[in-house]
Amino acid sequence: MMHQPIYLDYAATTPVHSEVLSAMLPYFTEVFGNAGSSAHLYGWRAAEAVEQSRATLATYFQVKSSEVVFTSGATESINLAIRGFLQGKPKAHLITSVMEHKAVLEVFHALEVEGWSVTYLTDSAELEKAIRSDTVLVSLMLVNNELGTILDYEEVLRLCEARSICFHTDATQAIGKLSLTKLPHLLSFSGHKIYGPKGIGALIARVPIQPTSYGGGQERGLRPGTLPVPLIVGLAKAVELIPEWLSRASFYQDAKERLSSYLPLINSPENSVPSILNFTLKGADWEKMFQVFNGLAFSNGSACNAKTELPSHVLKALGHSDEDALASGRISLGYFTTEEEIDRVCEILSQNLPKLL
Repeated sequence: MMHQPIYLDYAATTPVHSEVLSAMLPYFTEVFGNAGSSAHLYGWRAAEAVEQSRATLATYFQVKSSEVVFTSGATESINLAIRGFLQGKPKAHLITSVMEHKAVLEVFHALEVEGWSVTYLTDSAELEKAIRSDTVLVSLMLVNNELGTILDYEEVLRLCEARSICFHTDATQAIGKLSLTKLPHLLSFSGHKIYGPKGIGALIARVPIQPTSYGGGQERGLRPGTLPVPLIVGLAKAVELIPEWLSRASFYQDAKERLSSYLPLINSPENSVPSILNFTLKGADWEKMFQVFNGLAFSNGSACNAKTELPSHVLKALGHSDEDALASGRISLGYFTTEEEIDRVCEILSQNLPKLL
């Protein structure tokens, strides 16, 4: 069997937890009905599973079940949240950040073409000054997917609510890493970042939104299409297990500090989640970096950028040159990371860094 590298890319995706898989399996075979089939037992049982799963998410987020919309993942949730809120409204002013994931940035770029005015912040501290009398929506990510930076979302929510502005957050990297108190008006996330299956996510919509696509009227008409019952059940189980994911925070912090001691330039700030560590090896060739560290499975930023061979737009926004941005990497830890793996990673860094610097 080929030797497997140590997995350090949990911010890209996570393995499905065994308890999540066990919860899903019956809905592929025994309880296989269509949740929209309301005339017989098979459909009733599937629909019941969906509503029980919705209630699990509603309980966790402390919202109404009617405010939980199942989607295919964070990207669809983001599109539905932003476009669904703006649907039918007169063109006005929107605010986001240059640091956002492309799933958010590309939506705003399209909205600009359609006539909306958009301000792109370089720092969330600029938000209050950027708000105009015609600002209707602010979208800022809760945890940056490349750096791990944590947004002061309660302050953003306060500013928005004081001016009757809708606040959307891409919480993809925050769920399972942070305990949330107050919620933004619209919150998007994916299941595969929290040890659930790929292809499922949710939008928590505490304000009215309109559909952006049409079909069979599922999800109260907001998200048409046959409901993927096994994936929905898996997502709910993953959310149920979030206290398990949060319990590892101190281990991540200790590991992050150990790894940081071997790396010359750390990009992740102090107010970042403990499981994400972004670094730069100035002057290193990025292709050689991945060859030298071939025993480690990490990334050079967002999984969506991995095949572009372009420098990270997040690091560029922080003032890094193209060369330095390309000589950067992201290590992200997860529930299945072990102490022995961290020991081995430290050993690999110690032995191989001199080959690059």
